[in-house]
Amino acid sequence: MFFQRLFATKSIEQLHKEMAEDEGRLRRALGPISLTSLGIGAIIGAGIFVMTGRVAAEDSGPGVMLAYGFAGIGCALAAFCYAEFASMAPVAGSAYTYAYATLGELLAWIIGWDLILEYAMSAATVASAWSEYFNKFTDVVFHWHLSPNLSNDPISHAGAYFNLPAVVILALVTMVLVIGIRESAISNTILVVVKLGVVVFVIALGVGYISTKNWTGIPQEERILAEQQILANQAKELTEAEEQIQKSASTWAEARYGAKAKEVIVELDKGGPGKLPISDSYNLEKQTKRLQTQAMVVYLKGREETVTADLLRLGKITEADAKDRVHDSQIRLKKVIDRAKEEEGDNFDVGLDANFAPTDPEDLRRVQAVMSTAREKAPAKVREKWGLLGVIGLDSMLAKLDDSTRSNFTPYGFSGVLLGAALVFFAFIGFDSISTHAEEAKRPQRDVPFAILASLAVCTVLYMLVSAVITGMEPYPQIDTKAAIAAAFDTRAKAEGSSMLKAAAALIAAGGLAGMTSVLLITFLSQARVFLAMARDGFMPRSIFGSVHAKFKTPHISTMVTGALMAVVAAVTPIGDLEQMVNIGTLFAFVVVCGAVLMLRFKRPDVKRPFRCPAVFVVAPVGIAVNVLMMLALPKMTWMRLVVWLGIGLVIYFSYGYWNSALARRTASRTEG
Repeated sequence: MFFQRLFATKSIEQLHKEMAEDEGRLRRALGPISLTSLGIGAIIGAGIFVMTGRVAAEDSGPGVMLAYGFAGIGCALAAFCYAEFASMAPVAGSAYTYAYATLGELLAWIIGWDLILEYAMSAATVASAWSEYFNKFTDVVFHWHLSPNLSNDPISHAGAYFNLPAVVILALVTMVLVIGIRESAISNTILVVVKLGVVVFVIALGVGYISTKNWTGIPQEERILAEQQILANQAKELTEAEEQIQKSASTWAEARYGAKAKEVIVELDKGGPGKLPISDSYNLEKQTKRLQTQAMVVYLKGREETVTADLLRLGKITEADAKDRVHDSQIRLKKVIDRAKEEEGDNFDVGLDANFAPTDPEDLRRVQAVMSTAREKAPAKVREKWGLLGVIGLDSMLAKLDDSTRSNFTPYGFSGVLLGAALVFFAFIGFDSISTHAEEAKRPQRDVPFAILASLAVCTVLYMLVSAVITGMEPYPQIDTKAAIAAAFDTRAKAEGSSMLKAAAALIAAGGLAGMTSVLLITFLSQARVFLAMARDGFMPRSIFGSVHAKFKTPHISTMVTGALMAVVAAVTPIGDLEQMVNIGTLFAFVVVCGAVLMLRFKRPDVKRPFRCPAVFVVAPVGIAVNVLMMLALPKMTWMRLVVWLGIGLVIYFSYGYWNSALARRTASRTEG
């Protein structure tokens, strides 16, 4: 009986019956254009405006175009399966509902809980990215940006309090969504038109600034290596450790010397690690940024000298080329310093001389300590590139594959393209959210499949074109990883003194804000509707998550609760951790949907399918394989977080959902009758 309960399924007929009988149904107000707009609104956002630059710089190089193509294939395979299921069961819940109809109650709960992870973490991630573009917009337009203490999370940024812009935008989006689906759809359509216009503008204007040399002419030796990626964290850790030492020294001095304690500390610290005394969070942040900048500049200068010498020795470049490389290197190093001053203020003391060397012996010691630790940790960082494949010991074998596939276009090899695909996959998340709105579609059997496939096709083409523009405009190691598109045009504007490019940078930053705002709208819409479907089935309190507003016909309480929780997460959590959690949750859902559609073809071949997945016995298995491969490319820590999240979900299910299951109650009443 127990196991029968766990694997009890809903029939397709039962889903249709519930849809007809439930009075708390959502308003059918969305046509094909609105649904497609919802899909594009959910897809184009933080992925294209933020992640493209970071993945190109650190993981894939110009091969980020291939990464987008690979991720697009995985999504397309899942999209056909989503479209078939959405046409059969046009109700709220997406993959959760599909799993309930094929795999049983327990696995349906797991998928529902997984979708909560996908949509909730996605909203928090996009809100964090929105904050970065907000600062870029205000910097370009008003030459002002919010204090780093109020625009970053405290975990990854020393001295930060919380991410204020992320909290504000989540609160505004929550208010809009409570009002109603029609109003939300109109707001989203306006935002989609704006951001599509900006994306097309980026492509049209950026094509003229593309240098094909940036795609194939940058030696693979110049890729960002593992130790370079570690430097910033090591500088932060060293500075925080020094702060703790100084705090301990202050406590000891006050206990022993009383009023003269400060004088004693000054004497102890002479020539020590601080031009600024590390006595509060502000100075700690300044010290951290100073050391990060020093370490990065010294590392890049040393590496450039080594690479240039090696290329000269091997006869790959001439003496004239070497001089050009030195000149280009000096420009790049100055950009690193200028960016630090821009973020912290022009009077920010970097502590480097004209030859990019630390001016203080203690500074040099600290930089060397940071670089030494980074080199020690680099091998483990390299293994992380292979994700779970590296954890199980396949990294040494796969490293040979990397070496054989490494080129100027794919400087990080096959692992770079695979990891890049697993990361930029975040940019495609959203088309599946269309299926969560099937209950609000006017003609779901026809319009939902169309919207899923159309939105995915449009966005895939745009993504590959934008990634080509970004990597063509700037050498990939120099791409701004926080706001790549706007920064690329802003950099070009400063170099050429072009007011037109300056205006373009402002427009792109505004488009990024519009794009990410629309993503937040759709993500919240989808999240609340998954909660609604699970509450109807008794897995969550219906009074909270299943309540539909009498006037607005929206799940208002659920939306407000979700908004509040996500505001807290976005305020204090690093964006990188959030992105990877979203990706693994979504990939898992895609695997389940592909499997469920395949299973239902065997179990219920008689069910009417207004849309049929073409070549399903090929598409579904390949979809499972491609999405599992991308899951395996994600880091071990991401898998561990997924396991913890699912463990929490199982505790909730067996303590609440199992005992309140609507399906179980109906089955029991029929048995008793």
